[in-house]
Amino acid sequence: MTATHSSPGGSAGSPRAAAPGRPARRKPVAAVLFGLLVLLALCGPWLAPHDPLTGAGIPYAPVSGDHLLGTDHLGSDVLSRVLAGGRVLVLVTLAVLLAAYALGTAAGMLAAYRGGWAETLVMRLADVLLGLPPLVLIAVITTGTGPGVFGVAISVVAVMLPDIARIVRASTVQALAHDYVEVAVARGETTRSVLFREVLPNLAVALGADAGVRFVGAAYAVATAGFLGLGAQPPTPDWGLMILENRGGLALQPLAVLAPSAMLLALLLTAGLMVDGFGPLSAVRGAVRSKAAVRRRRTGQDRGREPAGVREDGLAAVARGLSLTVTETGRPVVRDVDLSVPRGAVVALIGDSGSGKTSTALALLGHTAPGLEKESGTVRLLGTDIGGLAGEALRALRARSVAYVAQDPRTSLPMHLCVGTLLDEQLRLLDIPAAARRAKAEAVLRRLSLPSDTAFLSRRPHQLSGGQRQRLAIAAALARDPELLVLDEPTSALDPENTARLLDEVVALCRDASAAVLLISHDLAAVAEVADTVVVMSEGRVVDSGSAELLRSHVPGQGGEDTPLTPPRPRDGAGPSQECVAGGDLLRVEGLTVDRGRSGRVLSDVSLAVPPSGRLCVIGPSGSGKSTLLRAITGLVEPVGGRVLLEGEPLAPALARREQDQLRRLQLVPQNPYDSLNPRHSVRRIVGRPLWQFGLVPDEAVERETQALLARVGLTPEHAARRPAALSGGERQRVALARALAARPDVLLCDEVTSALDRSTALMVLDLLDEVCRELGTALVVVTHDRMVVDRMGGPTAEVAEGLLMHTGTDRPATSV
Repeated sequence: MTATHSSPGGSAGSPRAAAPGRPARRKPVAAVLFGLLVLLALCGPWLAPHDPLTGAGIPYAPVSGDHLLGTDHLGSDVLSRVLAGGRVLVLVTLAVLLAAYALGTAAGMLAAYRGGWAETLVMRLADVLLGLPPLVLIAVITTGTGPGVFGVAISVVAVMLPDIARIVRASTVQALAHDYVEVAVARGETTRSVLFREVLPNLAVALGADAGVRFVGAAYAVATAGFLGLGAQPPTPDWGLMILENRGGLALQPLAVLAPSAMLLALLLTAGLMVDGFGPLSAVRGAVRSKAAVRRRRTGQDRGREPAGVREDGLAAVARGLSLTVTETGRPVVRDVDLSVPRGAVVALIGDSGSGKTSTALALLGHTAPGLEKESGTVRLLGTDIGGLAGEALRALRARSVAYVAQDPRTSLPMHLCVGTLLDEQLRLLDIPAAARRAKAEAVLRRLSLPSDTAFLSRRPHQLSGGQRQRLAIAAALARDPELLVLDEPTSALDPENTARLLDEVVALCRDASAAVLLISHDLAAVAEVADTVVVMSEGRVVDSGSAELLRSHVPGQGGEDTPLTPPRPRDGAGPSQECVAGGDLLRVEGLTVDRGRSGRVLSDVSLAVPPSGRLCVIGPSGSGKSTLLRAITGLVEPVGGRVLLEGEPLAPALARREQDQLRRLQLVPQNPYDSLNPRHSVRRIVGRPLWQFGLVPDEAVERETQALLARVGLTPEHAARRPAALSGGERQRVALARALAARPDVLLCDEVTSALDRSTALMVLDLLDEVCRELGTALVVVTHDRMVVDRMGGPTAEVAEGLLMHTGTDRPATSV
């Protein structure tokens, strides 16, 4: 959880700031040269001055006017064969890449999605192929198929396939943990649609970076096969074959060997330079360099090079006149912010969603989010002016002393690592002996009220509840004993009781270690008891600061009056309980029991009922089984006992066995608005997809219906073209609601829909949810740990604790808070 992002660099004219820019300038040049070489290889046969397949003079003739590079062992013009010799290499390499990525992507995604025997089969086959030396594999396959480019292509695909399948599987496992994938699955999307619409677009960056490296490897393998006589056969012009054929005459006519060698080297070198430093590869190398730097400092190799003044000013982090703007439009996001975080103190940064809190905190760490740029201001981190630090030095500084806990642990925690391995990697950076790492990991888990047994340590983040994931993210950060801990909305998935307990524990740990804490939140009540100083932001500015008590009455939604929620209108003169008697229950759950393997029982004998157009609030602490209840109702989690009935008709326990119309009538609205929308899709595509899937309107009417749905949730036609990154938290939640309403459901299942929102935005979303459900007659089941939500929504209440339905409250009208 260490922040390891590189900053944009230092000031203009600084030698240290200029150094990182030189490799960046080399990449476009390398890309242009690579493109020209590929174009030359493809068009070379048409440019050849002589026929590359026939002799044009005596063997090994020297350079002359007719033969600018001389002739080869057959008397063929070397220049003509060099110009024509790259086409086979480039075409075979591209064909190999396409085949390898098509097969590897399909196999990797299927293994991750299906799991079980499919995953075992794919991974074991990959292990077998990885265990064979590449040259041996190429020799064996080409022996069976006979020498030629076809056999070489099959061989290179076989060599590349296992690595690609493993990379895609790991990336897909992480992608499948996102809420937007879960929503698509719950809606009944086919496997092909889930994988190719929801997952594959989000693998593009990783696969794009990997493809550049694979091109170099594939081209090298094809050229090597040609040099060994296994690839293209005479008289086909091929660079590798030319080196093989003319190596005996190197002393007589060196250009016959050196010219194809130079072309092959230029192609591979420019391809390597083009992908060097691209995307994830740069991050990996940066992390490795940072780790090495940390070890050098701890072993004394960097003594004397410690930045001056690291411990002189008593401030862990300070910003003066900080301003950030949107790169494309110049719109200000953070405006002239002054912020100080003293050592050993807790500073809370609060404000509504979109007020600039997270952008300010990241800037304190020397990182600017994509699409933003630093316009002005100075930042000192642990006494060092980070404006003049190069990328490696900045990463080393942060890796040594800073820990950052991101807002959404579902996307920030590596989903392929189990809990024990995740904590072990953090502690390994501190050079703690292996025997002591396990004990320290267990201790920090216990301090944060998490299990420390072997079963929990072997679980992966996607197998944990939202609250457990947040506590695990904090545990991974605290395990490294940071001097500065930045917590970005660390309690959004926790109930108030667990929120208070967790913050007290984290702050106590940090105070004992004299560590500074920057706590980002939208809830003053949650931080009031632990913060030494509260800084309030609004529209990118610091509007107030002081103690929590002094600010409470001045913060919107934290102490003043809230706009009251409109009470539910009577439905044909009858309340929910009367409708239940008159028309029967729309949704009924009877004796529902859910187990999670080694994790034990999550829900036990849960029963509840929701009448037509009714509403039900399910409350309980974090980890009590509330979200599991919703997933069992939708079929995402298969119960071991009990049943779910929709208008008296039993639903199949597993989602795959339910009918399309049954899936349409139950729609899930996920907890986290920042993870419930696919970042690669536009709002138009997200909201319109259920209309296409269920065939609810003619094709020509989908756009019109999409605009109507957006208008219903308070969004404009201009929002339709945006992607989720351009929306605020409240706008994203409105889009998620519009997507659910597009299916025309009978029941909306809302999972903590306000937990990631500031109070004022949460109230607007609750108002909207209440209004829409009343107008459409849609029943509503709301899972929450927030009593404010229960009071605002009204209706009966079911309370879940430790997997049991403790009691069911009676109907009550909605109230204002």
